[in-house]
Amino acid sequence: MTYRAAILLVALAVAWGAVASGGQPPRPSIVPTKPELEFTYETPQQIVLTPPGGKGPQTYWYVLYQIQNRTGADQIFAPDFVLYTDTGEVVRSGKGVPTTVFAAIQKRHNNPLLQNATGMTGRILQGADNAKDGVAIWRDFDPAARAFDVFVGGLSDERAVVKLPSPVMVEQRDAQGEVRSVARDEVTLAKTLKLSYSLPGEASARAAIKPKLIKKTWVMR
Repeated sequence: MTYRAAILLVALAVAWGAVASGGQPPRPSIVPTKPELEFTYETPQQIVLTPPGGKGPQTYWYVLYQIQNRTGADQIFAPDFVLYTDTGEVVRSGKGVPTTVFAAIQKRHNNPLLQNATGMTGRILQGADNAKDGVAIWRDFDPAARAFDVFVGGLSDERAVVKLPSPVMVEQRDAQGEVRSVARDEVTLAKTLKLSYSLPGEASARAAIKPKLIKKTWVMR
């Protein structure tokens, strides 16, 4: 079992446990109860280029965003962007994306202050003057997808610990980087922003399609 499959198994166990116990899965607070970074963003868009060593043009998706800290204290931001399609594909930002793609996006938008995930990771100082511009980038996803969700983690310190109905074995990396099987009887969920988009039109016209935001909500994930 892969590490991703193990995490998905835990998520399924959490959902099953909530139903089995007759309870409801934890819900994020409407009014922030923990420090929460301000997140503004643009509509997902595409860029097509031929990466080094590539056999031809490839499509990548990206979201430009800005992080601002109005919490009253410096905060640590660790960007976590995951895209889920309605066909079941899971795409984590940055995976399979050459560094040349970031450079091309930075040039397209003429923003020398734009930063990739590595540059965005770390301390976010307080105030508008210390806002940071970032970009999340994904490789192209299933052409049959007609909708997708983007989950944005790392914005809030709100957490919820959920007890599982029975322990499950998951694979996780230890301090030495080795993958080991361990028993888990609980899982920690974090308040996460969920952006749901539809892809109108035909799949053959994907290059000209502009995603439409359907819903913006907070979830525990």
